[in-house]
Amino acid sequence: MKLKVKIIACKENYEKYKEKLELAGFIISNDSELIFKETNFNQETFIGSFDSKYEIVHYSNILYFESFGHNIIMKTINKELNIKEKLYEIENILLDKSFIRVNKSQIVSKFGIQEIIPSFNSRINLKMKNGDIVYVSRNYSQKFKEIIGF
Repeated sequence: MKLKVKIIACKENYEKYKEKLELAGFIISNDSELIFKETNFNQETFIGSFDSKYEIVHYSNILYFESFGHNIIMKTINKELNIKEKLYEIENILLDKSFIRVNKSQIVSKFGIQEIIPSFNSRINLKMKNGDIVYVSRNYSQKFKEIIGF
């Protein structure tokens, strides 16, 4: 049985890694759960799709990501695009870029928040710059408060 692996690397090194992994018996696939990520790789954009059209979006234009089962939605001020990355991959890619996991299905940009509205039971509601309301669950509220400085 051959293992499938997804490669996350800069263009210059991608082919080199692909060749070596294939020689070692791996199958290269973008839908793999196993990820080979270049240590110093810094992804700054995501490719989103809508109506069979694709758009490259810089992370600074993204308000939040949302998961609906296997579908991941990337929200900007005025667009909603589907992306291929999984939520845990997005969380790792944007770890040092002011994005915060707020519940099991959403990751928000610190700079996409318009208002922070405390609610009952340690829950926090966030009004995003596009008017959407996102909630911070109790499980994520303490870490959220630390990162925001609340």
